[in-house]
Formats: sequence, C-alpha cells, structure tokens
Amino acid sequence: MGRYVKNVKLPGDSAKIPAISTAKRSKGKNGEIIFNTTTASFQAYIGSNWHNISTAAAEKTLVIDKFQGDGSTTVFGGGSGNTLDGSTAANFATSFDSATDVLVFVGGIAQTPSTNYSVSGNQITFGSPPPANDGTTNGHVITVVQNLQKLGA
Repeated sequence: MGRYVKNVKLPGDSAKIPAISTAKRSKGKNGEIIFNTTTASFQAYIGSNWHNISTAAAEKTLVIDKFQGDGSTTVFGGGSGNTLDGSTAANFATSFDSATDVLVFVGGIAQTPSTNYSVSGNQITFGSPPPANDGTTNGHVITVVQNLQKLGA
C-alpha cells in the first residue's frame, strides 16, 4: 500500500499530497489523490483507474489572433480572410484540432461552436460572414483565443 497522510495539520494554508512514482503507486481507492513523480502530474483514483487531474507539461500560454470581417468572407485561417489591419492573409499563431481548443468572439460577442462556426484543420468557418468595419463599432473584429486544450488528456 502507498503512504497517505490523514488529518495532519500543516503550517500555513497548504496540504501535503503524497509524491509517488507510477511503479510504487498502489492499486488505489476511489477519491485518493497523489502527485505522480514519473509523469509530473496530479492524479486521482476514480472507478478502476488513475486519471490525470493536472499536468505541468500541458500548461499552455493563451494566444490571441485578431482578424477582420468584410461582410462576405466566412473562412478564416490557412491564408483565408485578412488580419486586423487587412495587410496580410489570416493565419493562426498556433495549431488546434477542435472547436473546444479555441474561443471565438465577433465584435466582442462569444460565438457558439457548431452553431456559429466550425473548425476544420487550422481554419474557422462561420455560418454567416462576420460584418465589415462600419468605422465606429468594430463589429468586424474577430478574436480567436487559442491553446485551450484540456489538461490531463
């Protein structure tokens, strides 16, 4: 069996989570939490397996790309659409595989994946074209927040 800490008062506002390698980890009981020193991740035992609940390796820096709508273009990224200043074709700064890897806003309004847009490769396709710049509201600004890949995958 692994070593576990029960009802121990620690200085400050912290708790000590047992640090155990994969090889020395016990079979596990539901609700147990460890820090796996082999994988550098916190793990919880749920059901019949250990599952990552966080991992330093999956930590990401959020990346924001901004594009400009023109009232007719529906596809952005991979050279389609334009950057915010209109000087170059739209390309994403990072790679993503799924609509859950990005948050998309048009004119500051959050868009719903599968309803307002879809993702294929490194392109986002809108169901209807984002509006062109009207000169006052910036309704044309398309903001894509990237690197939201799930931790512990």
